[in-house]
Amino acid sequence: MDILLGLLNGGLSVIITILPVLVLMVVLFGCIFIFSLIFVKLLPVKIYRFLLGCVALVAFYIWAVPMNLGFHEFFSSIF
Repeated sequence: MDILLGLLNGGLSVIITILPVLVLMVVLFGCIFIFSLIFVKLLPVKIYRFLLGCVALVAFYIWAVPMNLGFHEFFSSIF
């Protein structure tokens, strides 16, 4: 991704690097919160915990695809 190449080259400021990571955390916690509201009482504990890890991977995918499509350039152009 462009973020890693920019960090290796030293050309990115800290704000441009921190904003996408903050968006990742918001997406991750949002997906886990919604999943927990729906399924915490319905599923057995072992299945719930296993699926919680799967939800975290799906949340990362939800974040990674838009970042690869150009949102990193959007954050770069803000500052």
